[in-house]
Amino acid sequence: MTLTNKTLNKTLESLRICANEAQRTAIIERFTVEPEPYEWSEQDIFTQIQNFLGCGEFVKPIHNNSYRSDLLLEMEF
Repeated sequence: MTLTNKTLNKTLESLRICANEAQRTAIIERFTVEPEPYEWSEQDIFTQIQNFLGCGEFVKPIHNNSYRSDLLLEMEF
C-alpha cells in the first residue's frame, strides 16, 4: 500500500489527528514508494504516522524475512 494526498487525508481523518503542511509532505515522501522487497500495510502506515506526529520520528521496523525465519533484517529508509 502506498499513500497519495487523497488517502493521507482519509487516513488522518479516520485517526482524528491533524498535520501541518511540512508533516504532510514528510509523510507523503515516506509512503509513496514501497520499501522493496516489502510492502507497507495499512497498519504500518497508521502506526508510523501516529509515531511521527507524536514525536517527530518514523519508527525503523524490524521485519522477519519469510524465507529465512532465523534472519532478522533492519530496514533503512
